[in-house]
Amino acid sequence: MHGLAQREGAIMSHTRYQKKLDGDERKNIQSSLICYGDADLYICLEPVEALRRGLFASSKTSFVINERDIPSVMVTADLEQYPPIEEIRNILNRCSKQVYSINATTLSLKHFQQNQYVNIMMLGFAMITGKLPFIEIEDFEEVIKEWLREPDSNIKALHLGIEKGKEIISFSNVN
Repeated sequence: MHGLAQREGAIMSHTRYQKKLDGDERKNIQSSLICYGDADLYICLEPVEALRRGLFASSKTSFVINERDIPSVMVTADLEQYPPIEEIRNILNRCSKQVYSINATTLSLKHFQQNQYVNIMMLGFAMITGKLPFIEIEDFEEVIKEWLREPDSNIKALHLGIEKGKEIISFSNVN
């Protein structure tokens, strides 16, 4: 997977959380894979990825999307056209009304002069959906301090994503 990520290849990963273990072993998470139509949250670092993995989405799914497109080889070769973000939103809205987006790449470049913080920013943005209710901000901060380089900048990026998420999601819920 590391090589694909470096070459802007598509990477998909599933993460499932369980707040506490159940006494009945069969009710506990047995696999990290999410069943089709059962995803609660999509964190999309590129808009078209939300469409490519749509079979996991349903009306309960929240989408948080980085608006920065990464054209495929077919688009670069003028053999396909990249869909506008509004078209992507319209397609996703047929499935779920919880479709939110920011240009985290532009924000990262503006605040940090590099796009290395997009992932953390998108995680902060995703936290505002309420789909990670039992994971506290302090828990993420602790992991960032322990495992990531430049923890202060990463924590700043997390909070920037949270701030922008509050602005966008609360605005979307009013309309």
